[in-house]
Amino acid sequence: MPTVTLTPALLFLAQALLLIAGPFLVWRLAGARHVAPMVVIQILAGIALGPSLLGRLAPDLWAILFAPAALAPLSGLALMAVLFFAFLTGLHLDPAEFRGRGRAFATVALSSMAVPTLVGLGLGWWLAGAYPGMAGPRATPGLFAAGFGICVGVTALPVLGAILREMGLLGDRIGRLALGYAAVNDALLWLLITGVLAWATGNGVGGGSGGFEAIIGVAVLGFAYVGVTELVARPVLARLMARAAPGGEIGDMAVVVTCAALLASAAITEVIGLHYILGAFVAGTAMPRRLAAAILARLEHFSTLILLPFFFTLTGLKVDLDLGDPSQWAVFGLASAATLVGKMAGTAIPARLTGERWVDALRLGALMPCKGLMEVIVLTILLEAGVLSNACFSAMVLMAVAVTALTQPMTRLVERWAALAVHDQKIAL
Repeated sequence: MPTVTLTPALLFLAQALLLIAGPFLVWRLAGARHVAPMVVIQILAGIALGPSLLGRLAPDLWAILFAPAALAPLSGLALMAVLFFAFLTGLHLDPAEFRGRGRAFATVALSSMAVPTLVGLGLGWWLAGAYPGMAGPRATPGLFAAGFGICVGVTALPVLGAILREMGLLGDRIGRLALGYAAVNDALLWLLITGVLAWATGNGVGGGSGGFEAIIGVAVLGFAYVGVTELVARPVLARLMARAAPGGEIGDMAVVVTCAALLASAAITEVIGLHYILGAFVAGTAMPRRLAAAILARLEHFSTLILLPFFFTLTGLKVDLDLGDPSQWAVFGLASAATLVGKMAGTAIPARLTGERWVDALRLGALMPCKGLMEVIVLTILLEAGVLSNACFSAMVLMAVAVTALTQPMTRLVERWAALAVHDQKIAL
């Protein structure tokens, strides 16, 4: 019987088959789609293939499949995956959704981000003292607390949309409100991340007045780039796309123009000193709104089903959960509680105060803790910036999986509670 030589090409094909088909089959055929959205299964698959599970159960096999030399082809695909996801997230944001919503919408949308972020900020400040190993090598207590607060405040717009679609709530008023709140959350998220990255860059050049000048410089360049994108790049893109897709159909030329804008924007923010993911997100917000649905239809499925598993694998390889480390479990438990309580209170209470029924306010509160891939991207940015340690990163990825998986059952629980309350009222009458 001839022996099979594991060439680099064969190894890559085996990895790709495992990463792309595995999570989808578990989600679709094993019934997991009735329990959790696809992104949760993909993240769990990435963690399972990392050192936390496969590396411990089958170290020899893990060393063959995911040795450092075997990861080089995956890193480029992972980078493209996260670039496209950030771009598509920006494309999902429609500024027109915010117009005419009124003071009630703005109040709840801002509160749903501000309250959990402040809760996370306070918790992060305490954790920096109680568990100093959770802070990254470049983080001061204040910088770590700021980054931790952002992680607690995140809501993932695209994944929430997928959950609402699976629950049949996309056409529901509460579903549309939740998406609007999530869109505001995402916009605020990137502003906050820009500030934290500028802060981290300042710390990296020595702190003091020089560090402060670096923070201001990066922030000014970042906001200037957003302004140039809005005033110059958006009209230019509109004219280019009008020629490339005159009838609204995304052909080859339109795809090339879209990808070129995405990559150029990412490169510019990387040069500025911000993360390339921010540039991809800004490029998504700058694309013509009339073509947003067509671009999503052309790129979204390939990006989420084919490219993202490679990103999750490299993320999973960074997740190293130590079951005997109480500090990791403490961070996981406290961050999960802060997210659930902060998001629920920050959304449900102001929603009720602005006129929503309690049941609808609680439904909105149950939907907003959804984090999904957006949280993993934010955690990756903060890990690379030296704000979080590997131990904190691992605990927070597990938190993102847990609270995202809880989004759908919590919402269903509120709906069942409301149905039972109505039923009891009818019987009483």
